[in-house]
Amino acid sequence: MNTLKANLALSLVAAAMLSLTPAPAEAQSGSRLCGWVSVQGPQKVGLLYEARTKDASYHKQCDEAISKMESEIAKNPKLKALKWQKVKRDSCESVGNKGFVNAGESADICDKMQAKTPYQVTKSGSAAAVYTKK
Repeated sequence: MNTLKANLALSLVAAAMLSLTPAPAEAQSGSRLCGWVSVQGPQKVGLLYEARTKDASYHKQCDEAISKMESEIAKNPKLKALKWQKVKRDSCESVGNKGFVNAGESADICDKMQAKTPYQVTKSGSAAAVYTKK
């Protein structure tokens, strides 16, 4: 009987310890970003579209967003002067970590965006990023 009580007490302690252990942060389920980012120097610019992976037209939406944003870059001299990197179905966190968040902020920039909507995301120095629907 004492062994049973000891095992029960040990199990309760183990369960309590597991509940206190922080879980790793996970990517926003079902969201991926498509578009373009320019991240040289203190000024960061992203032309981004949050696509939902469960949509039947997910790949098409992403490809069309990249194409439209590339056209927008080509037509705008200020944007055209920047060096751009393509974002194709990247996680929200990986794009956020390219310089769009400050230390201590969540890298999941999709939390600040509406799915299926193009955005221009700008960040200058240590200021918070600004999300503008396009």
